[in-house]
Amino acid sequence: MNYILGYGLLLAYLFGFIIGFSAILFSIIYYIIERVAWLKYYIVFLFTFAFLLFIRAIKLLSFLTVPSFMSGNIFNTLYFFSFSVAMSLMLYFIPAFLYRFLNLKWTFKENIIYIIVSVTHFVLGILGILTRFDIYIISSIIFYISIIVIFIIGILNYKKIEDKTIKFIVKILGIITIIIYPVLIYQLIIYRREAADIGSMDITLVLFYIWWNLVMLGYLSWYFISIVKSKNIFNSSNTKLDNNNIDETKKLSNIEDVENSVNLTKREREILSYLLDGKTNKEVSLILDISLNTVNNHVANIYEKSGVKNRVELVNKFTK
Repeated sequence: MNYILGYGLLLAYLFGFIIGFSAILFSIIYYIIERVAWLKYYIVFLFTFAFLLFIRAIKLLSFLTVPSFMSGNIFNTLYFFSFSVAMSLMLYFIPAFLYRFLNLKWTFKENIIYIIVSVTHFVLGILGILTRFDIYIISSIIFYISIIVIFIIGILNYKKIEDKTIKFIVKILGIITIIIYPVLIYQLIIYRREAADIGSMDITLVLFYIWWNLVMLGYLSWYFISIVKSKNIFNSSNTKLDNNNIDETKKLSNIEDVENSVNLTKREREILSYLLDGKTNKEVSLILDISLNTVNNHVANIYEKSGVKNRVELVNKFTK
């Protein structure tokens, strides 16, 4: 690989990390607002994916600056060890995220199965590093077969996703994965040790990472814009209602009817009123002088009883 391509890849990695960590930051903010169970596993997955690419970027940087260091046994051992750790973590957190995202039962059995798969992959990876590289290839095969199984589970349960926007996002991510994933398998298994060198695999990985995170950034940006719009619309509606007592009574009556239909407790109704007024969970906890964790639990119960997944859907449900 020539140095021009190398520095081009390095810039691509830098751009990828900017996009990736923006997606992580937005995801963390989304989780703080919504407290969605699957999101914390997805955030760990994003961190792990970023770590995996960071390892490749370090290898690329070493190739461009100190090629002799890259060829050393210590560097290669650390490289493959770090790679094994990242891939093993992904084998657990990807299904943990997917099962919760699709509302599938994550029982003790599933938990143990994926822990065993993850640990087995890691152990074989370490044995491959210390003894024969062919064993490392076996661990890679386990990884890619596991990902294919997880992907099939996602396809079979795709119809269970009710939110049309999320369904569209999942479809795009699925298409991206279908296109790029076979290329990664070809590069990492067919080429074996050579695939660990700098080159085509870096191009594939960084493109996959950038496109994946761009799609998620698009969705998260849409979510935050919707939150702002919903808050403005609701505040605007409140102003108009102040000038028209009949409309206000009618609107409040509609909200009360919906509240009764979802069987909210007195405290949940109180918290709901603040949520509809655009208050954050933290602001509600300060107003009511209760812990943020208590508010988060109430909000989660309100979402479940109302049949919504986020604040945008909640506002839309109660302000029709």
